[in-house]
Amino acid sequence: MFPTPTQLPLLGITYKMRNTVGIYNALQSYIKEMGRNIFAMMGPFPTLLTSDPKIFSVVLGSSKHINKPFVFSAAFSKMAPNSLAIVNGDEWRRQRKLLNPSLDYKNVMDNNKIFNKHSENLINKLKVEINNESVEVGHILEDFTFEQSFETLFGDTEFELDKMVMGKCIKLLMNIGAKKVVSPLSYFPIIQIFTKIYWLERNTLKIFHKIVKELIEKKRKEFNSGVKIERRPIYIDILFSTNCTDEFIEDQVTVGIGVAVDTTTVTLSFMLYHLAKFPEIQQKAFEEVHSILGEDIHQTITNQQIMQMKYLDLVIKESMRLNTTAPVFLRTLEEDVPFEKTTLPKGLMAFMIPFMMHVDPELYPDPEKFIPERFLPENLNPNRYSYAPFNLGVRNCIGKLYAMVSMKIALAKMLLNYEFVDVHHKLCLSVEVTLQSKTGIRVGIRKRNYVEKNE
Repeated sequence: MFPTPTQLPLLGITYKMRNTVGIYNALQSYIKEMGRNIFAMMGPFPTLLTSDPKIFSVVLGSSKHINKPFVFSAAFSKMAPNSLAIVNGDEWRRQRKLLNPSLDYKNVMDNNKIFNKHSENLINKLKVEINNESVEVGHILEDFTFEQSFETLFGDTEFELDKMVMGKCIKLLMNIGAKKVVSPLSYFPIIQIFTKIYWLERNTLKIFHKIVKELIEKKRKEFNSGVKIERRPIYIDILFSTNCTDEFIEDQVTVGIGVAVDTTTVTLSFMLYHLAKFPEIQQKAFEEVHSILGEDIHQTITNQQIMQMKYLDLVIKESMRLNTTAPVFLRTLEEDVPFEKTTLPKGLMAFMIPFMMHVDPELYPDPEKFIPERFLPENLNPNRYSYAPFNLGVRNCIGKLYAMVSMKIALAKMLLNYEFVDVHHKLCLSVEVTLQSKTGIRVGIRKRNYVEKNE
């Protein structure tokens, strides 16, 4: 029923995906040229490439199809084999139930002061970049998200760990993992050792896991010291308060750091890029923030004020439509799925591509335009699975609320202090665990007119 692209024996379509930019370009061209649903071989595995919201709905909306396929587990098993991101079935349900309280509504909202503190630090870091011709914002935002994540997840305010080394390791491991998903040579351990990726990953993990173990040892001493800390249990507290093995805690901490830092950094970077490219949208967002907060540029933004920023919500959602945080989702079908005039068979790998669904002109007219009003309730597509920047359904992103609230506070403070200017930077997009730009993300930064008198 579905079209099939040109393939090679054993490799399938992976021969077109030699690097992460190649993955992006191949998936984009397949969907553009052949339609929303394509049947192909991903190495030896039969795969449905799809940007069809109907498929997203029947797969992600089912409690049965929560398992990630072998290629995903093989790609990331060396990094954190027993983590929430990797495990399947009942073990995933157990881990999700264990970790949910650390990122529930109350815990996220209790982080308000921490979000404000680090957003204020971010404003100070951006000061030195004012009036530079262009600024690569990713590095600055990575520092910000790293420090904020460590305090909210681990209660750590003093950074004895090497942030720069950890940041490089996270980026490299995410890049390696994405390459391994589409590299049949990396699926099987007996073959892996003959690849460059294997040795690069091994050396990077040695460095990264050493730092993670040092962090866990430090936090365990604090936890066992008997000193009571007045706070709701956070991520690391929950891990220590259960009978978890050191290996289990290490895996969860590895994923917690990697995901929290990488997703927030890249999503905020793309937002600044879009605000710079669409100054009229930036002005409307600024006017809303200014009308709620006034000209006190150092104030603590309350949770109530954040909830009032409705237009900023729309801006964030539209930015994540144009540059989707999680560019692909993978699932294995656990049973036959009737679909239109055919049946998707049990065992099929569903390779879902939200970054192409989000620019489908039938779902989003004038998809290349930045139109936040698309996300007003009256304009939403009736199929809620037509928008999936953080994944949807049963196995959705555990940190979605955390990301949205922390990004909104940071963005509100940045808009109150600075104007972002288009420098005509050209993105080179690539598919990794998150969507990345290999050329970085650059904007100009200018001080708001009224800021100087309020400093």
